[in-house]
Amino acid sequence: MSSSNLASGNFGDIKAFLYAWLGKQNKLPSYDVSQQGTKQRIRFKCELTVPTYSYNAIGNSTNKKDAQTNAAIDFCQYLVREGKMLENELEPYLPSKNSTVLTTQSLGTLPAGLIPPHMLQLNTTANEAGPPPTLLPYQPGPPSHYLEHIRSDRKMLEEQEETDTNAAIHGNWTIENGKGRLHQYLQKNNLPQEYKYTSSGPDNLRTFFAELSVYIRERNQTIHARENGSTKQIASKSCALALVRQLYHLKIIEPFTGEKKKKQIEKTTPFRVTVSNDIVKELDEVIKLFNIQPIVINEQQPNGSLLNSQILERFPSSERRTTSSIIQWVPPIPNWNPWIASNIDEGPLATATMESISEDLRHAEQCKIENELKCRLQERQNLPVFTYRQQILEQIKKNNVILIRGATGCGKTTQIPQYLIEDAIQHNQGAYCNIVVTQPRRISAISIAERVSWERCEDLGNSCGYSVRFESILPRPYGSLLFCTVGVLLRKLESGLRGISHVIVDEIHERDINTDFLLVLLRDMLNAYPQLKVILMSATIDVTLFRQYFFNCSIVEIEGRTYDVREYFLEDIIQLLNFQPINSSLTSRKQNNKNRQLQDDDDDLGYEDSQADDMEDVNCNGICGNEYSPQTAAAMNQLSEKSLSFELIEALISYICSLGDDGAILIFLPGWNLIQALLKYFQQHPRF
Repeated sequence: MSSSNLASGNFGDIKAFLYAWLGKQNKLPSYDVSQQGTKQRIRFKCELTVPTYSYNAIGNSTNKKDAQTNAAIDFCQYLVREGKMLENELEPYLPSKNSTVLTTQSLGTLPAGLIPPHMLQLNTTANEAGPPPTLLPYQPGPPSHYLEHIRSDRKMLEEQEETDTNAAIHGNWTIENGKGRLHQYLQKNNLPQEYKYTSSGPDNLRTFFAELSVYIRERNQTIHARENGSTKQIASKSCALALVRQLYHLKIIEPFTGEKKKKQIEKTTPFRVTVSNDIVKELDEVIKLFNIQPIVINEQQPNGSLLNSQILERFPSSERRTTSSIIQWVPPIPNWNPWIASNIDEGPLATATMESISEDLRHAEQCKIENELKCRLQERQNLPVFTYRQQILEQIKKNNVILIRGATGCGKTTQIPQYLIEDAIQHNQGAYCNIVVTQPRRISAISIAERVSWERCEDLGNSCGYSVRFESILPRPYGSLLFCTVGVLLRKLESGLRGISHVIVDEIHERDINTDFLLVLLRDMLNAYPQLKVILMSATIDVTLFRQYFFNCSIVEIEGRTYDVREYFLEDIIQLLNFQPINSSLTSRKQNNKNRQLQDDDDDLGYEDSQADDMEDVNCNGICGNEYSPQTAAAMNQLSEKSLSFELIEALISYICSLGDDGAILIFLPGWNLIQALLKYFQQHPRF
């Protein structure tokens, strides 16, 4: 949440409100701020913890103040969800529920933080025409001890900018002594000492950048540094430190051997004072008046402590904050993008309420092109899973975990996430629905996300997206679903599952170590967070083990389509097509080596080879039954088991197309490289 958005409301006062609320329970909040991001895009993350509360509130922004404010808002919303704080207590500090977002398809197409120029103009005009903002009545300010706490907290944050933990490997040059040594070097070599300053951000939260270049005559080269800080002084010190360390590593200057300022201890020697005789007499009279016996100091004995060691009262021991090994879960909340695990700094979503976001999502859903959407809805309704739509939704509402078992092709993977999104948007609860769906393979996650976006008449990245290793197209922050691999979800769980309402684990029957580990984590989270919804989906196999592991959860059976299946072996295909491979040993050898290289590449990418590498190199295709013709046996003998004949696949597809039947053709290949090679082969073919 940016400073401009904070200025428009009372978000800045929520820290004082939370401090006062916790003060009634003799507890103090602890703000831990850390810097993240790059030098070009600096972000600060704040973690708020309170003794005896196991919840870690998180807030991040482009500056420390807003990060702390976002963390305070997150903790207050947690208290409301747990019933420990009344919701109306937060109303003066949060946006009004009656406030609306831009009532167009803004949330459907607008990424967080950007406002189109025409929207910005409409919003500005509406504000100018409307009445002036209502001023809040007088409220007492925070207590003085809270202000002192804020001052000390700010001083601690400024000291964090000067913290240096790796000075030892840079000649012990630090931000304290680096600038002075650089100026000595510049003066000695008659070089200019002019820093170039730039700044960014609003006036009250400005970040300064200091830049300086130094020419080294000994090396005939120029070194350059550009650093930032909350003030010009800190920025210039950081810039000077970067240059000094470069000079040290170039062996131009010596390492620092002096004493660090922060480690200096003031050493004061005792000194004698002269007291007049009149004062001595008055002191003697007072001692005699109160019958005080002065203690005779024995110089031979060691000096005793002047501190009083008497314990007047023992304070109650503070309760240690309970820590839990369970991953933290938070439902969808305002001003939070779950797909990047960050607060929304700018734009209408930064201050929008969940009610206004839900209303805007419902309006955007109604504005879709009706003709195209009706045609695609008709295709979706032909799937077997559509008959169980209402039953699935009711079971998910009643239970926090269910198991859905359906045959391949029934539509459970693409339709069930859409049913949840559509039902939430229809009931004006779209902002509270964010779904993550895991897939065992990256190609499945990408292709399914593209299919779902097409069915919803949307571009990829609107309400549907995907995230796989090294590639992501993330959806909007609210009312959306994300398809990802199991490994990606496990990495996201390292920072908690925040802003997610449903977790769908697809193809659980394809068990591996990552999927089993994910199921263990989800089972523990379900015990701690009953509001979390987990949907397990599997093919038509025995799922008794999964059902018992998840508390004997309910099962929804989906009947699939049945078709007559007839199996053809390689000999049958060759005899049916009268196929004759190219009779060239050189061509066959090249194709064999090419397919073997593609297979080796797939093995490097993690695909398993079903045959051992040390098996005897025997071509079993040469074994052909007597029921086949000699021409078929000869063709079989020319095909190697370790090669993939693209010509045979081409001939088979051409034969199927000549039949004129409706349907689709699905080709299974052992690896991604072979898939790409076959695709390129067909793209270069004149017919396809």
